[in-house]
Amino acid sequence: MSWLADVVNQHKELESPKSFWYWGAIAAISAVLKDTVWLDRQIYNLYPNIYVMLHAESGMKKGPPVSMAKQLVKPVNNTRIIGGRSSIQGILKDLGTTQTMPGGKLLGGGKAVAFICSSELSSSIVEDKVATKILTDLYDRQYNVGEWRSLLKMETFELKDPTITMLTATNEAMSEDFFTRSAIQGGYFARTFIIYEKEEQTSNSLVYPLETKIDYKHLAEYLKELAKLAGPFKSIAQLHKDDEYRYRKVIRGREIYFNEVGIRYDDWYTEFRVNSKNAETKDPTGTLNRFGDSVLKVAMLLSLAHKPVLELTLAAMEEAIHECGKLLRNVQTTTLGKHGISNTSLLKTLIIMELLNREPHMVTRQMLMKKMWMHYENSEEFDAIMQSFDTTGMIVTSSVGNQILYTMPEEQAVELGKFVTEKGK
Repeated sequence: MSWLADVVNQHKELESPKSFWYWGAIAAISAVLKDTVWLDRQIYNLYPNIYVMLHAESGMKKGPPVSMAKQLVKPVNNTRIIGGRSSIQGILKDLGTTQTMPGGKLLGGGKAVAFICSSELSSSIVEDKVATKILTDLYDRQYNVGEWRSLLKMETFELKDPTITMLTATNEAMSEDFFTRSAIQGGYFARTFIIYEKEEQTSNSLVYPLETKIDYKHLAEYLKELAKLAGPFKSIAQLHKDDEYRYRKVIRGREIYFNEVGIRYDDWYTEFRVNSKNAETKDPTGTLNRFGDSVLKVAMLLSLAHKPVLELTLAAMEEAIHECGKLLRNVQTTTLGKHGISNTSLLKTLIIMELLNREPHMVTRQMLMKKMWMHYENSEEFDAIMQSFDTTGMIVTSSVGNQILYTMPEEQAVELGKFVTEKGK
């Protein structure tokens, strides 16, 4: 059993959703690694620092996984832990202050490293309009090499190689003020793994002893081992063939050889980029453009959750692709409604506009689903929307061979076209 599986298993009897324990543990690994390990991305080093946001309604037990992560990281004693009610100015001041540990060593090697860990997002970043902009900038450790400076309210903050991992929690009511347009469109959410849950893992009154013992002291020992690692991850592609790097591709006239992890990632990334472009839908958060790096960060962390070796594993890459793919929907769930548009309303609008802009006004189910893939959770949700359109007469559904065809009647197209034109004036 991997360390991560052990963490999740030890908390299986508790009510907090399983994914909250899973991502809380991943954030803990990220926090103790800081910038001591990296993956060579040719023009920059990719570090495994991540931002994680647990999002659920009040009473969904978001606090325990956050507390767990804090308790796992604290014994390692190699990074600042910032929690409670902190302003962005307070966080920057803390990061810029050198801390000496027993024995005279500097915490984090004298660098501005921190684990921002708060069970309520709003209390961590006290309604500061520039908070998300600064956190967005600080996330990109690969670009913040050396000194980072910021002038904020007449006070200058200078940070050395800032490396931030963040684990926060929020609910719908508390996130309203924080999820501003600048936060959504300015890159903060593109850099944040949003873990959205509606249901608890189980029911437990906690008045009787747990069957599985929770041992944070033992779990923290593994993090202490990970904290000793330093250097780059093993490359997943090179220019010459050998027994490990045996998968060949010719890219822009050059022969590139991948190991099994590299070929899986490159194939996935190529297909992902093609599908994203073919979807022809706007991503206001910028998540899709950064998704490749996000998958690699998680693959690094999952590999190290299995064993303390700086080498990406195929199993970790598969899991990273799968888990990160599930989170794309979460970004939409937690942000689109902030502009008064529900996910379903947005999808309906996109479908109508797709049919209106086609001549003739028809499209196959397969093609429409490919274009709208980012905006629905499953085929049942998509089909329910199309059924509602058919029932109201906005479209006519028919079969041609083995294809389902959606057609918008001409009178509907004319009427909706006029409405769209008038609304755009």
